[in-house]
Amino acid sequence: MGNSLELGIPEAMAEENEQADEKAFERKGWRSYPVPRKMPPAMRLVIERGRIVPFEELPPWSLALDGYVQGPAFDNVRHRYSFDHHKGCIRLITTATCEQVRDAVLLGLDPELFTTYINDVDTDTALGVWVLRNPSRLKEPEVDRLINAAGLLDAHGGAYPLVASRARIEWLGLPETKSRMEGRYEQLSIEELHALLDSIGERFEALLDGRAPSDDELRSSAKVPSFRVLREGTGWVMVEATDPHVLFHLYEKGATRIVTHRLQSDGSSAYTVARRSDFVEAFEVPEILAALSVREPGWGGGSTIGGAPRNADGSRSRLTPDEVFEIVERYVRDSRRRAEHERKLAERTQSAAGAQPGAQQMPRTK
Repeated sequence: MGNSLELGIPEAMAEENEQADEKAFERKGWRSYPVPRKMPPAMRLVIERGRIVPFEELPPWSLALDGYVQGPAFDNVRHRYSFDHHKGCIRLITTATCEQVRDAVLLGLDPELFTTYINDVDTDTALGVWVLRNPSRLKEPEVDRLINAAGLLDAHGGAYPLVASRARIEWLGLPETKSRMEGRYEQLSIEELHALLDSIGERFEALLDGRAPSDDELRSSAKVPSFRVLREGTGWVMVEATDPHVLFHLYEKGATRIVTHRLQSDGSSAYTVARRSDFVEAFEVPEILAALSVREPGWGGGSTIGGAPRNADGSRSRLTPDEVFEIVERYVRDSRRRAEHERKLAERTQSAAGAQPGAQQMPRTK
C-alpha cells in the first residue's frame, strides 16, 4: 500500500483499511496488487511497435495507450487501464486518448505508479505521454485548450470543422507526419521512436512557451495536400496520397466515404478507411475492416476510421489497391442492397398498419 502519512490517512486507520481490503480480496477469490514499494523516479514507457495485446494480458500497474489494447477498459483490482478510442466504442462520443489520459490524471490517477505501453507514435499518443510526464501542468489553460484541440482533430479524423489552433496542432505532429511522407517511419528503431515521441513533446513545450509559429503564419505557408484518385466506388472514393492529413482536405471538399493508400518504402501499403462521421450511412467502417481482415488479419479501428495491420517490423498491408477496392466495393453494394430491402419491408409494414381503422400514417423520410 502507499505511504498512509503522505495520503493524509491516520496510520492505524490505514492498517485497518488494508486488512479489510485483503479480506475482501480473499472472499472474492481475487489477488491483491498493492502499490509498488520502490517507486520509479519517473513513469516507465515501453514502445512495442505494432503490438496489440488482450486487456487480460496487461500486467498489474499498467497503462495501455491508443490501441496497444483495443478499446477502453478498466481493472481497479490489478490497477491496469486502457485509454483507447479505436474499438468497442463510438467515435462521436469517445474522446481521443490524450483527453482520456488528461481527465484520468486530473481525477486522481498517479502516473508514477505505472508502466505505460504504446505501439505507435502519433500526436495523440505523444500528448498522452506528455500528460503522464507533466501532471502538475494540466490545470494551465493553454495546456487544456491545446489538448482539447488535438483530441478533436484526432478523434474525428480531421472532419471536425471548428478546431482551435488547427494549424499549430498539425505543426506539432510534423515530425511524425514528415517521417511517414518520406518513407522513414517504418524503418525507425525503437530508440528512434522514443526520440520521435520526445520531439513532439518538445514542440508542445514550444507551443506553450510561445516559441512556435502562430496559426496565421502557419496557414499562410500551408500547402494543399496532393492526392490522386485511384478508383471511384459506389458513393465512395479511393485515393493515393503521401500526406496523412489528406482526409482533412477531402472532407472539406465534400467527400464523406474515403479509402486512402500510401505505398511504404518496404513495399507494403498503408491504408486508411474513413467516413466523415457516425451519421454517414452505407459505409460502416468496422464491418469493412472485418471484411478486409478475412483476407488479411490485423485490420482494425473504430466506428469512423481504421486501417491496415501495423506489424512489428513497421510493415503494413500486402494487399494491392485493386484487392482492397474490390473487397470494400463488394461490402458497399451488399450493404446498400440490404438497406433497400429493409426500407421496402418497413414501408410495407407501415402501409399495412396505415390501412387499419384509426391508424396514423407516418411521414416519409426525404
